[in-house]
Amino acid sequence: MTDNWHELIARIHAAPHQTVIVVTGGGSSAISELLAVPGGSRTLLEAVVPYSESALASWLGKTPEHSCVEETALAMAAVAHQRACQLILAAADQPASHVGVACTASLVSDRPKKGDHRCHIAVQSRTATVSRSLVLKKGARDRAGEERLVGRLILHALAGSVGLHDLPPLEVRPGETVVEHHALADPLLVELLEGKRGVVWSLPEAAATGSPVAARAPLHALIPFPLSPPTGLLCGAFHPLHFGHRQMRKAAEVLLGGTVYYEMSICNVDKPPLDFLSIDRRRAQFADEPLALTAAPTFVEKAEILPGVTFVVGVDTAERIVEPRYYGGSIEQMRAALLRVRQAGCRFLVAGRKVGECFQTLADVDLLPEFAGLFTSIPADVFRADVSSTELRRAEPIVNVF
Repeated sequence: MTDNWHELIARIHAAPHQTVIVVTGGGSSAISELLAVPGGSRTLLEAVVPYSESALASWLGKTPEHSCVEETALAMAAVAHQRACQLILAAADQPASHVGVACTASLVSDRPKKGDHRCHIAVQSRTATVSRSLVLKKGARDRAGEERLVGRLILHALAGSVGLHDLPPLEVRPGETVVEHHALADPLLVELLEGKRGVVWSLPEAAATGSPVAARAPLHALIPFPLSPPTGLLCGAFHPLHFGHRQMRKAAEVLLGGTVYYEMSICNVDKPPLDFLSIDRRRAQFADEPLALTAAPTFVEKAEILPGVTFVVGVDTAERIVEPRYYGGSIEQMRAALLRVRQAGCRFLVAGRKVGECFQTLADVDLLPEFAGLFTSIPADVFRADVSSTELRRAEPIVNVF
């Protein structure tokens, strides 16, 4: 380790921040270099290397569609930040500032690789998300050389997250460019994540003001005039938003006789929380439609913060709503949850979906008779779109650098 890098790590250790670092495929040299300089315990809360596919799936709570892409690095960093929060809370004498740092890499192996040698690094803090992506020139370095570069790119990312400047230069070759993306969270979004707000509205200026000129989508604590409160909300991850969602929304407005907007939870029961970059990218899809952002992963929580609303969902979601295994295997807990939804004045409008070669509808869902009235089917002759976000993502080419 050169004096410049030793000095940088000493500066990182002196900064009042702590981190959880998670790496897969490469980048572990950053951990060893951090610990080679005295003071590592002031910086590092935990380091994790989920190298196998099953270990990475365990870290994320799901198997990623692709391991070495920016999206996976962002999700890894979001979980690392969550973990840092837990460790900070468990030790009252620790500083409040903390970050999650993640890297997923595909480097020189003992087997030829068809794809690029590359890395994606993400840093998640309380108020910001930053990603860095780099495609390495094949054959320009051996494994140790690629690992050293990736490790030091992680150190750059960590240093940047604690506000350090004048960093040692990276040994990049001609044609190699680090591509960076930044997202600074709106204060309303931070309050939403921290449980200080139940819902935040993402509204394009054209929708919020009635102006014919579409602009960026600012966040609002409440729906401003001239928009009316929603009769229904079409709930989803919208990754991506597609024509089926839009057609479903129109069909729901006809059936409900009122306005239907969209709702996206930035927290999920069995997935990592969304980072700020991903939230911004998904919000950008709603060019002229209001989007409710919540931190409510379950419909009980949605109903309590959005009483009186009809939730528009697909039949696959309806099946999960009435499946006891999502309630710890307890039918009584499921009944209690549905009772709370009913008490909040909410119900469900359910669209059919093609599953395999069959088109499934609400009639295929095993409903308890006492709660059957909470669910209404959208007839197939009113709406049917045999498309899914998962299939659309799989049909797209893998993009390594955004």
